[in-house]
Amino acid sequence: MATASGSGVSHKTHYARLGHASQLLIPNMLKEVLAHFIPSNTIYKTVSKCNKLNKRLKPGEWAKIRDAATKGYSEFDISLIYTILRNLYPNIQPSSGWSHPNDPMPHEVSLGDDMERCRRSRNHILHRGNTTVTDKELDDVFTDFKLIAERLEVLLGKQNKEFSSQFEHLRTCCMDENTERMYLDQLRELMEKEKDTLESIQALEDRGTYTEERVLQVEHELQSLKDTVQSLNTSHDDQILVFREPLEDRTCFEGDTVSLECVIEGGKKPSKWYKDENAVRVLSDNFRDESKDQTYKLTILHATREDAGVYKILIGNTSKDVRLNVIERPPSLVELRSYQQELAELALKGENTIICAGTNAGKTYVAFHVIESHLLKNPRGKVVFINKTNVLLGQQYKRACDTFTTLHFQGKIKIWKADEDDSENFETEIGNARLIFLTPKSLCNQLIETAVTKVSIDIFTLIVLDECHHTHDKSVYNELMSYYRIAKYREKTHRLPQILGLTASPGTNKAKDLSSAKDHLRKVMANLDVTKLSVVQRHRAELLQYTSIPEKVPIASATRQFDPLKDILLGAMEYVENKLNSRIVSNFLTENLHNDRDLYEALGNTPAQRTEVRYIQWIGETKEKVEHVLHKDPKVPRLLHACLRHLELYTECLEINSLLEIDQVREMIMQRYADESFASQNANTNEETEIVSKLRDVFAEIREIGRNIEGNPDIKNVIERIKNEYQQLEEDSRFIIFVKTRATAKALAERLPSYLRSTHLTGSHKSVEEGGLPAHEQIEVLEKFKNGEHLCIVATSVGCEGLDVPQCNMMIRYRFSADEINSLQMRGRVRKREGSEVIVGTTQEFETEKKNIQRQFLMSQAIDEVSKLNITRDIAIAEKMVYEIEEIERRSANLKLTQKRRGLFSINCKYCGVVITDGDLMRQVNEKLFLVCDKSMLTRVERRQIPKKKQREFDGCKKLGKAFGLECGHNWGSIVIYKECEFVALSQDYIKIFDRQSDSFINCEKWNDLKFKIEEISDEDFMNYNR
Repeated sequence: MATASGSGVSHKTHYARLGHASQLLIPNMLKEVLAHFIPSNTIYKTVSKCNKLNKRLKPGEWAKIRDAATKGYSEFDISLIYTILRNLYPNIQPSSGWSHPNDPMPHEVSLGDDMERCRRSRNHILHRGNTTVTDKELDDVFTDFKLIAERLEVLLGKQNKEFSSQFEHLRTCCMDENTERMYLDQLRELMEKEKDTLESIQALEDRGTYTEERVLQVEHELQSLKDTVQSLNTSHDDQILVFREPLEDRTCFEGDTVSLECVIEGGKKPSKWYKDENAVRVLSDNFRDESKDQTYKLTILHATREDAGVYKILIGNTSKDVRLNVIERPPSLVELRSYQQELAELALKGENTIICAGTNAGKTYVAFHVIESHLLKNPRGKVVFINKTNVLLGQQYKRACDTFTTLHFQGKIKIWKADEDDSENFETEIGNARLIFLTPKSLCNQLIETAVTKVSIDIFTLIVLDECHHTHDKSVYNELMSYYRIAKYREKTHRLPQILGLTASPGTNKAKDLSSAKDHLRKVMANLDVTKLSVVQRHRAELLQYTSIPEKVPIASATRQFDPLKDILLGAMEYVENKLNSRIVSNFLTENLHNDRDLYEALGNTPAQRTEVRYIQWIGETKEKVEHVLHKDPKVPRLLHACLRHLELYTECLEINSLLEIDQVREMIMQRYADESFASQNANTNEETEIVSKLRDVFAEIREIGRNIEGNPDIKNVIERIKNEYQQLEEDSRFIIFVKTRATAKALAERLPSYLRSTHLTGSHKSVEEGGLPAHEQIEVLEKFKNGEHLCIVATSVGCEGLDVPQCNMMIRYRFSADEINSLQMRGRVRKREGSEVIVGTTQEFETEKKNIQRQFLMSQAIDEVSKLNITRDIAIAEKMVYEIEEIERRSANLKLTQKRRGLFSINCKYCGVVITDGDLMRQVNEKLFLVCDKSMLTRVERRQIPKKKQREFDGCKKLGKAFGLECGHNWGSIVIYKECEFVALSQDYIKIFDRQSDSFINCEKWNDLKFKIEEISDEDFMNYNR
């Protein structure tokens, strides 16, 4: 999408901009107008006294008015605000009256005129009948909006173009396809909702049934009478000042900036600060009275011993005391170099910031210094340290325990593992801790409304986000920050945790120019509520002394001169492709040509180059098309799926052949043959049996050529390079090799020379059988690598970020095409001076690396330029917009949840269409595990046990093994134990949902996306299950 209104921007994008303005910006302005006239905590009483409104307002509107005392005006829409102000303030009206047929004239600029403009604009946008908005029309509408905003700014005393700048930004900002679609969908929903409301009202009027409205009206009149009586019995002078957030004693170091702060309920009141009974000279160089609205704040810029003492604030007729202690700064447990002290400056002042410094600059130690200072100054402070992976979290936790020995001895440092997410002890554990280490998802699981022990984000006083460049779009880091934005904007929390981000590479999001790179950086900053970056400027020379750039060594990938294995695999693929054109398939396609033409075309357009990415994409796309015809025939869809699985296997073998040796290819075919052979026992076509026989023949042919095949030339180069380096450093050597897949990591580690004692390091999100490593094993591998039990680890991308092994002298990227962030992070794993970065790649992979270098340069430029700008207002607008978009998405998600219904559906095998179970028999546990609540299901599957040490527990369940359907031989899911009962848990990876009402399969990648409701398993379900 283009970034300005004008050439290159679609008319639908213009309509989406109008939608955003009518749904968010205009209502937000009018909410503040309403608050200007009526505080939200008094509106219920005020409206209840108005007879006109008592008769006019609907029950839903009364509910919003009643909740305004706690929620403010967040739920009020334009219509409700318009109705209230029009009826309570007769002097607010358009120059030509409310019922005039024409819009207000340009010279008519009263508040009533602008309210009428807002109402009519909203209705016009909502009911315009088409989505085509021309450039001129967009400019005219936004010009009117901006003029309205400027007049309301004057009325409300707003500064810095608070309203009008939002319209300026919306008119020209980048709007991606997802955002555009969201606003268009929201407009359609509003139109449908308004239509339904009008129809409902008409139906009520036709029947003359206003019973509910009359009852609610009487209730409101009674409540109004109670409130009046209560107000008569309470004199104004006796009202008690309620402190939402009271003053708390503060301790700071000499020279620090410190604030004394409290928040009250109700409106703004006159206030004055005193110290030792003397009025504080707030206009002096060292004191600032930064009180605003309901927050009363005194800031001391450079605290001295003389500033210590008892301070008093007088608010109206109420006074409160608070003590400030100013102490000498103790020796730090974390000594910083000069450039590191520069990086820490903003964070030490309590400001939100991102520390941007290269790998090996010691950002973690800077963060520990900030944490130490924060906890000393905040005796009740609580810090959470966030990292994306368990292996990095364990590394940082151990380092913290070694640094903060007293806290560790007192049991005040905790690490919360991902598999403990649903533990009821979470609140107790963090209640006793001062420093907690968590993955972002683990913390999100405790902040969500449905958590077993829900906590609020404001129990933390400092949140450190390591590798914070992940905080964008739908990442789990940004999910975590969404709870921060909820606390800030919806809950109006005044004491939010301080945010400290750490990154070596904010990234550019594939930017092609400096402007785009700066836009991406500002988005990350807005998501983290950061207006200032912490970068090294004054001490760059010192930074260069302690960091080094490894020598880059490119090695062009080579191919075998004679490769019979590749010929065998390509021949097998041709054989399977011929089965896709067999007579049984042709007859099926002919019979269903009218409804399934896309499948017909896909099978008729097989890509010619079987080693290219397009071939793999074709397999995936064709699989999806096959899954939608599973119910039309018991034979052909199963055969097609089997053919595509075999083609997928052969493409994987081709890739392994290019990366590794013949042994690894043979091993993969042997493992997969066992599964396919089992499934083929239930084959109902000769063609499926024949392709499984072909797979057996391929295995035999590969075994026969044995070792009479040339070794992989790339592996020879890698081993030679490692051997030369090892001869120089021997046991002091440390090598990290990065590869693309778990299978490659495991196989390559086994192929390397024995003197390296190599092992693999992979993520834990996959099972052990699929090459994943549990978190504790990841940490164990890293520790053994550090102490020399392993001299080489072969890692997937899980090892890119943050691994700190000072002895590492060589990093090898082996056929791994990385983006600019991963490229920089992998290079940063080389910690020894005169180390080297070896890249083994194809011409295309080297071209990608060239782009990475260009983007890294843009990234550095963006950091330099943005760090010099004052973008506080821009960040505030952008962050508020992010929150508002998230609120719309949350409301939409809740709406979809309420619309879930019981339905007639079945669960079918993804590979052959066999009906596994009926939807009525499905039950869920915490919306994470989906069980078949039918004991006979256990007799319909073959159990494949997994070793006991690999039987992990999660969500109160224990996985015992895999469940393969006896009727078709395909994988359906797992056998689990839940509350001492065995169940079959179905996996979304292996099933398809068939909607019996529409007689079709529906797309549903995750169980939670299913439009049908699956009930939580109940005690009654257990009783029936065990009968």
